[in-house]
Amino acid sequence: MIFFIFQAVLLGVVLMIFARRSGRYDLYLTLFTAVWVLAVIVIRFIYGVDHASFYSSDQGTQIVLLDQFIDQGVSLSLDRFIGGRYIVVAPVWLLNTIGFDSLLAFKFFQALSLLFTYRVCSDFIRSQGIQIKLWHSILFSGPLFIFLSALGLRDLQIVLCVSYFYLGQVPLLRFVALGVSGLLRPHLTVALIFAWLVGQWLKRHPLKRAPLALIAITIVTFVVGGFGFALGGFFKYKNNYVSPKLFTQEAWWRFFANLLGLQFLTFGRDVVRLTVPQLLALRLFFVDTFMIPILFIFTLLNKKLAYSALRTEVFTAFVFFLGLVSQTNFNSSRQNLPFLSIMGVLALLGILQARKLDAES
Repeated sequence: MIFFIFQAVLLGVVLMIFARRSGRYDLYLTLFTAVWVLAVIVIRFIYGVDHASFYSSDQGTQIVLLDQFIDQGVSLSLDRFIGGRYIVVAPVWLLNTIGFDSLLAFKFFQALSLLFTYRVCSDFIRSQGIQIKLWHSILFSGPLFIFLSALGLRDLQIVLCVSYFYLGQVPLLRFVALGVSGLLRPHLTVALIFAWLVGQWLKRHPLKRAPLALIAITIVTFVVGGFGFALGGFFKYKNNYVSPKLFTQEAWWRFFANLLGLQFLTFGRDVVRLTVPQLLALRLFFVDTFMIPILFIFTLLNKKLAYSALRTEVFTAFVFFLGLVSQTNFNSSRQNLPFLSIMGVLALLGILQARKLDAES
């Protein structure tokens, strides 16, 4: 345990090095680093060597993939590269070879991804002439992100890719981010590309009667996403084609639950043991899970705000992605996570601009 604490503190020092910019330490990143170090130590203390069992079984999957990477070596097969999560596993392997706890290494790269996501988002906000305040971080690097950084998953690497694809300053790196997202979660990349194509079309054909047009885009995009999942499974696994279940109450109930960050309302007791009141109370702590989507939709409907076209593109990608995942049995707050940072940034910019316009009028 003492050696684990030493490793956690050492990695925390590395995070602090990355947190320093222009000779100064960012307040959010400093607080985040302290919370992260404390969180990973507490989880390890409570769960012991079995700390991979905390919250998500996918942490155990990551360990299995690392063991396979060590035992079987690198394969040049694209399916193996994606399925083996080489992009996530290879850096962890490097730390593991010099003695770091493997799960702690996974957590470190999650934390590092959140750190860079915060920097990408905050740099973009500052470029709009806005001074970053601590409460702003709730909308793009809030409690849910911090919690997941203490888990050995891959979610925050995906968030970083999506955030940079939309907000990054270097065009070449934006396409690199898109490519990396394809190696981490291919169907998400399909959603991003589809939405980009829709965005290019909308530049030539701007929306008229915005609320009705958005409803039409929502329905069509959700359906296309569902059929995309069915066709993808047909061509990849050579199974019999199964038509997606899209025009059902269950599919659209799940869509609206995800849209509002209330996915747990679609779960049965076999999935979540907590009661609905307990889950609602938990949402008050992870306030970003529902605050970001709701505020984003609020600003999406106001076409007078800056970055209206980008909001529409992000919304299209989000709906397409929900259409894809609606055909799976798995659903959680992590389904929305890839889009939460970019949604939060656009919601924040919209809210601040709306307040400024109200003050001027």
